[in-house]
Amino acid sequence: MKKFLLMLLIAVAAHGQNQTYTASTENFPNPERGFYHYSSSGSTSNYSFISASTLSSYRAQNMSVVQRIFYLTQFTASPISSAFLANMQTDFNTIRNAGMKVMIRFAYSQSETAAVLDASKAQMLAHIQQVAPVINANKDVIAMYQYGWIGCWGENYYTSQVADFGNGDYTQYTTTQWANRKEVLDAMINATPVEIPIQVRYLQYKQKLYPSGHNRIGFYNDAFLGEWGDSGMFLVNNVQSAPSTTDSSYLIAQTENLPMTGETNQVNSPRTDCSNALLEMNKYNWSLINKDYLTDNITNWVTNGCFTDMEKKLGYRFELMNASFLNNTLTVKLQNIGFANVYKSRKAFVVLRNTTTGTEYSVEISNDIKGWKKAAAIQLTKSLAGLVPDGSYQLYLNLPDPALTNPLFSIRCANTGTWDATKGYNNLNMTIAVSGSTVTDPVVTVPVVTTPVVTTPVVTTPVVTTPVVTTPVALPVEILFVSNTTLVINNLPSASYTVKVYNLNGQLRATSTDLTYLRKGYYVVKVKCNGVTTTKNIYKQ
Repeated sequence: MKKFLLMLLIAVAAHGQNQTYTASTENFPNPERGFYHYSSSGSTSNYSFISASTLSSYRAQNMSVVQRIFYLTQFTASPISSAFLANMQTDFNTIRNAGMKVMIRFAYSQSETAAVLDASKAQMLAHIQQVAPVINANKDVIAMYQYGWIGCWGENYYTSQVADFGNGDYTQYTTTQWANRKEVLDAMINATPVEIPIQVRYLQYKQKLYPSGHNRIGFYNDAFLGEWGDSGMFLVNNVQSAPSTTDSSYLIAQTENLPMTGETNQVNSPRTDCSNALLEMNKYNWSLINKDYLTDNITNWVTNGCFTDMEKKLGYRFELMNASFLNNTLTVKLQNIGFANVYKSRKAFVVLRNTTTGTEYSVEISNDIKGWKKAAAIQLTKSLAGLVPDGSYQLYLNLPDPALTNPLFSIRCANTGTWDATKGYNNLNMTIAVSGSTVTDPVVTVPVVTTPVVTTPVVTTPVVTTPVVTTPVALPVEILFVSNTTLVINNLPSASYTVKVYNLNGQLRATSTDLTYLRKGYYVVKVKCNGVTTTKNIYKQ
């Protein structure tokens, strides 16, 4: 019977299969987009931790990101204490365990009447270096790092360091003051992993400091839809002037794959009315907006019926349209109906689950979904011949986080009957037969789990029969993994060899024997010498 079913599937595959998908109107959380809530460490010596229960309530509101401002009020003239840095790490752990991410900012005061609004430039630069290791250790859950530091709330406006940074009006800064502000921003960028985008508050900052552009700098607008060009976001001539066509086009282009986030700060009809708010969110590629401020605008949006649309369309919203399978080739079509494109790199995979054994194989179908542009047709095509053994497979589209295995960090498509919450997969609802494959090295994955489960793999040592020969026989190449950091390779027949280390998605992760920098997980080591490849599976703790 099984043979008959396989033959039937092969016959169906030869004539092709087609599947169409129904778009969903459901609102649900997806990584790095949507409404967010504000939180802070507090501006007193008593650090205010973010709680797991608070984050759980945010997830229940379909939120995936929280804002976190770290106030360094007590450190305006001293190094940051080790206790404060440890408290930051506790917060990051709590955020990660909740399946959420965080936008971070540093500031020294949260009142423009504070006696000291910020630290000196030298102290800021020292603090940027102090927090850098904590940021690096938590780059997996940091959605973006906002250029704060200077001024009350870290908004780069009110400052105690007028000589160094100028007054609040950026049109009055001297060449030296611009250079000082750039020095702080450059220090942030240089101390921060490339995976984390940086954001600045005003267009002028990026235009003037990086006239050729900068592929890591997006924007946060904390006066969205407000007067005076969103309180300086755009340089305008009077209270209700529209931005110039040049500035408008600049912001659109500079946020195509960089984060655009922020909040409103006043009711400013008709700009803050539903029709225009939706228009500008879409126009300027908005991914995230604060639900806490200004609450009057949030209330108006709810009352007038556009809030739900915003919830669904802030950031990206991918809809599967149809898929087909013919001659071992899979084609998937989808579209992004959201306000923005993805601003952080991640790959897309087709997961093939063998219907008999349950074994899963993962095949990359797109190397960076940042290229999946809104309002444009997206087509993915992949030949599966030779990549997996012949057999019958259930197909899934997997859009996982590059650094986190928790399925809460995987991207869900907006369709009915496709989401597998346990795995974090989008079920393509297709069972196909791959035939005619000659697989020597299939791509193998392990199931994604909510919390890492570390087990010692059962390894069956092949039985080696030593042939009877009259000349000495070379011993087989031996690969050892020593001290969780280093590969030791014995019995090489020559001094010329290559080492390649792959993760379980088939991605090349190392080409040397030093594996110190690799993150925890399973890897496949391949050593090639004299045309012969020796393979060993290892687990890095």
